[in-house]
This record gives sequence, C-alpha cells and structure tokens, in this order.
Amino acid sequence: MTEFAVPDCLVLKLEERERESDTKEIDTTVYIFYDKKEHNYVVRGQRRWTPKHQSCSYSFISEDVHDLADFLQYIISHDNIVNEVLFNYDNLPVDSNDITYEFLKQYDHDDYEISGYNNVKLTTKRLVKNLRMLRNVFNYFN
Repeated sequence: MTEFAVPDCLVLKLEERERESDTKEIDTTVYIFYDKKEHNYVVRGQRRWTPKHQSCSYSFISEDVHDLADFLQYIISHDNIVNEVLFNYDNLPVDSNDITYEFLKQYDHDDYEISGYNNVKLTTKRLVKNLRMLRNVFNYFN
C-alpha cells in the first residue's frame, strides 16, 4: 500500500520543443525533484510517444547538481527551447521510488502549478540555479 504523507514538494518540469518548429509538439518531458530523505535528485522522463516511436519512461538519480545539469543538457538539445513549469505537489508518496513518471503526469495540473516560463533557452547557469532551488526550498509542514 502506498503511503501519502509527504508535505509540499517542488517539482520542476521541462518540456523540450524544437526552436524552429511551427508545431507545439513536445519532444521530451522531464520531471525533476529533490528527495530530502535520500539527499539526491530524482529524474522521471519520457520522449514523445507516437505509434511509430513507442518510447518508454525512464528514471535516474543524481547526487550532484552539475552531473544532473550535464545529463539534462545531453538529453535536451542545445538548439531547442524548453517550457519550464514549477509545481508544488502535496500528494507525493513517501518513498521516491513510488513516484513514477505516470504519477507525475497524472497530477500535472494547474492546481499544482506555481509558475511557468515558455520558450526558454536551457543554459547551464539557469539550469543549475533551478536545480539548487529544488534542493534548498522545502516545506516540512503538512
């Protein structure tokens, strides 16, 4: 049985889009949060699913903010732009292993959104700043 007792938790969502594309199609979606208990960043992501390309979701963990920034800049092309959305989930399972891509996508809703920026260039400086925010801004109150 999944236990739901985690207080508010910031989750950063990055959606990759081609800079020159006329369509609004998202190529890659990544959710990132910081696990205060395990002291690491957790990544849940998936490339666009189409009948031709049936991508699976993936999960990674990183203890180092710079290693995570390197990974994210590897999977998101430097030529593309991203939409950044900061969520405040108040319904996450206690164990981060139970927080799947599907769970985050299911609750990806305006009710949890704090802020968002569209068509942003994913620079290392901006990315590291946002990742540190996830680690250093938290709420232990229920």
